[in-house]
Amino acid sequence: MSQFSSTSYPLSFPVGVAVDPATGAVYVSDDLNNRVQKFSSTGTYWAQFGSAGSGSGQLAGPWGLAVDPSSGDLYVVDGSNNRVEKFGNP
Repeated sequence: MSQFSSTSYPLSFPVGVAVDPATGAVYVSDDLNNRVQKFSSTGTYWAQFGSAGSGSGQLAGPWGLAVDPSSGDLYVVDGSNNRVEKFGNP
């Protein structure tokens, strides 16, 4: 298994992980940075999304993650906002 690389985007307290079964994409919740990072199945950094706040698409303490295998949508447990935030096939 390869080492996941995020040298340009360091993780701060990564606490959750989910894998998209259709694409192999790996999502990591980055709690203290209030974002989710997306990697390829081999560990290549692809993207990040979310920002600090309580509005749509914003996160405050993201923890758990789940991928809907039929749609590819990502669900993020947004702990400090007391909600689950949906990101449509990120």
